[in-house]
Amino acid sequence: MDQVRDDAAASRSWRGGRLLPAAVFVVLTAAAIAAFLVVRSNVHNQNSRLLRERTGEVALLLQSAVGNLPTSLQPLGVAQRLGGTHAFVDAANAQTSSAPNESAALVRTDGGAPTVLAAAGLAPVFPKGTTLTGIPARTVAAAENGKPTPTPVFKFGQTRLIAFAVGPPTTAPGRVILLVAAIDPRPTATHRVTQQRPFDELDAALYASPHADPSQLVLTTTKLPFTGEVAHRLVPVGSTHWLLAAEARSPLGGSFANDVPWIVLAVGLGAAVVATGVVLIFQRRRDYALTLVDARTAELNSSLEELSDAQARLVFQERLAAIGQVAAAVGHELRNPLGVLTNSLYLVRTAVASGDREKIERHLATAEREIGAAVVIVEGLLDFARQSEPEQDVVDLDDLVDESLGVASPPPGIEVARRGLDEIGAVRADRQQLRQVLLNLLTNAYAAMGTGGVVMVDVIADGKRVEIRVSDTGVGMDEDTVNHIFDPFFTRKAKGIGLGLAVTRRIVEAHGGTIAARSAPGEGTTFVIAMPGALVTKTEAPA
Repeated sequence: MDQVRDDAAASRSWRGGRLLPAAVFVVLTAAAIAAFLVVRSNVHNQNSRLLRERTGEVALLLQSAVGNLPTSLQPLGVAQRLGGTHAFVDAANAQTSSAPNESAALVRTDGGAPTVLAAAGLAPVFPKGTTLTGIPARTVAAAENGKPTPTPVFKFGQTRLIAFAVGPPTTAPGRVILLVAAIDPRPTATHRVTQQRPFDELDAALYASPHADPSQLVLTTTKLPFTGEVAHRLVPVGSTHWLLAAEARSPLGGSFANDVPWIVLAVGLGAAVVATGVVLIFQRRRDYALTLVDARTAELNSSLEELSDAQARLVFQERLAAIGQVAAAVGHELRNPLGVLTNSLYLVRTAVASGDREKIERHLATAEREIGAAVVIVEGLLDFARQSEPEQDVVDLDDLVDESLGVASPPPGIEVARRGLDEIGAVRADRQQLRQVLLNLLTNAYAAMGTGGVVMVDVIADGKRVEIRVSDTGVGMDEDTVNHIFDPFFTRKAKGIGLGLAVTRRIVEAHGGTIAARSAPGEGTTFVIAMPGALVTKTEAPA
């Protein structure tokens, strides 16, 4: 016995102490990981949005800087158009004196290949007399609309250059001004730019083309390629677009926001460990308690023979208590009609002496009514006590409803409607018992409706399965009443001992069927009787 008890305790310990805590740990860990992924996704989306916003700010700044080029080229064009070559040289020298990597050239575009007529700057890239070819020549030829026209990045010797050309009507016809700048896209050459807003939060790269072409790199604030998430913007420059690419140097949402997903994960995993530990503790306590229960149960089983007499006496006492409950219920219900009978007989006795026939008849009618009430109580108790098997026979439902209404006719103001009885025809059942079921349901419906309403007797068939529904438009029942309405001795009525529906359910179940109630306060009540295999086909019905 001890070995069996130990094996049972060990089995419970395995199921309760291993599987449940493991399941708790797995579920909470999965929840922590899911929360981590959701929060990290939100933080990533926030950083991406901020990166796009900052990149847009840098793009606007660059677009504004490029938009200022006409302002710097306009004076040179005006000087050339009004004062000629010498005026251009003076204005260009003054403008490029503060920018040693810039130079300007006045190019003649009429009469053959484009040729530099004059050059200005500390170290002109294209001296006077230079014939332009390649990219500079094509850009000069295209600068005919008075707007700055940029060149792609090109090399002149070992120097990387970029130029802007402007022609008529800013300049005189046949003349184009070419502003050339040497560029060094290495991060050390743009260190000053990286310390200014909005570059202080970003690493950026600007390409003189719509694509990330390394040969067209104008400036960068870090070594390429980028290693993180990159945002792109196209910056309009003249008739072309330059590409701006940027990545964040650090999380733009802040370091704390970047750490929040990991904090959530750590807290979730910690909670999973703590919850698993708590479950283990409770499981062990439960196993210990169950072990004690098993021990006590074994002790009780070992002394079962000694307690058999006591158990027999206890069962006998419970039976006496049940009989006492029934007797109390019946006695309580019979006391009222018997008391009325006593009073009625006394009044009859006094009325006989006076010879008042009307009083005698009234008191006798009261006595008969109360005797009928007592008979109903006794019959209900006898019906509940009887457990007779149904005697199956072919029963015409339409005739049975007529018979039931003849016994329990509706009170004034209440109408009984029927539906489907003619279509169904006959069923196989015990006629007397099925009539008792209908009588119980009809009288309950009358009582629920009070002074007026409609009772519907509805019959439908599905295959050989028959459903009989009795519905009323009365006050309805709450959920608690519906749950207990078929219990013996349960009633909400002022009179009655609560056996009618209990007997009804037992009759239906004896026929192999089921009965259920659907109701709600103020919406009436419907009783549904389902009797599988009860339908009698026309071939089975007697001629």
